[in-house]
Amino acid sequence: MTHDPLKYREVAVYRSAKKADTYLYLPIESNLEDLPEELSKLFGRAIFAMELVVTPQLKMSRLNPSDVLAGLHEKGYVLQLPPPSNAPILHDRLTE
Repeated sequence: MTHDPLKYREVAVYRSAKKADTYLYLPIESNLEDLPEELSKLFGRAIFAMELVVTPQLKMSRLNPSDVLAGLHEKGYVLQLPPPSNAPILHDRLTE
């Protein structure tokens, strides 16, 4: 029995060892080795965080679950980046 990938998807969630608060959502049946090379370089070493069933009703802290389902269907992965920082940007002379 097949299911609608826009209504229900089992995913593996990985966190980046290279970039803080960066996560990768991948269909459970997919392999990290199949990711585009550029994404793999950007993400760095993937550390397994959890398995998750994504449905449109799932409450997610930063992402819209319907967008996650659509991204998994279209690209085969979803990259969650950290939120923008509210910290003020220091002038170049202060950081030299």
